[in-house]
Amino acid sequence: MTIHQLLSLKHILLDLEVDNKFDAIHALVDTFIGTIDTESLLEIREAIVSREKIMSTGVGQGLAIPHGKTDAVDQYYAAFARLKEPIEFNSIDSVPVQLIFLIVGPYSDHRSHIRLLSRVSTLMNYDDFRTDLLVVQNEKELIEHFKEKELRQFS
Repeated sequence: MTIHQLLSLKHILLDLEVDNKFDAIHALVDTFIGTIDTESLLEIREAIVSREKIMSTGVGQGLAIPHGKTDAVDQYYAAFARLKEPIEFNSIDSVPVQLIFLIVGPYSDHRSHIRLLSRVSTLMNYDDFRTDLLVVQNEKELIEHFKEKELRQFS
């Protein structure tokens, strides 16, 4: 499973304006409206917010990877946001977050969940890649950056 195939144009928010991490999570989950039924959306939001309350998913270097597992879905979904202004996310390095990659998948599929988290973390560990994501002009360009980086990194 690749990140660029998992991302969809309608699940990308560029220059999102939010006041806090929970508003950001809600906005990202809302990108799934029309893709996932309303009841499942509520379960997804609860799974991700509950996970975030246990421990921040602000992994450092201006990045957060909120994630959750739920029986409300039978496949993986991802959404991405670049914030207009960085926000506090209680990150491990105390750096405010401007890039957020949200992942949700089936509760029973632990292996894929860990692989996706690892894949996103690996890609985002490159300063030049994060910088590129901060300046992309549109959603299609963002997906292309993920595709190119994945092909170079994992092929």
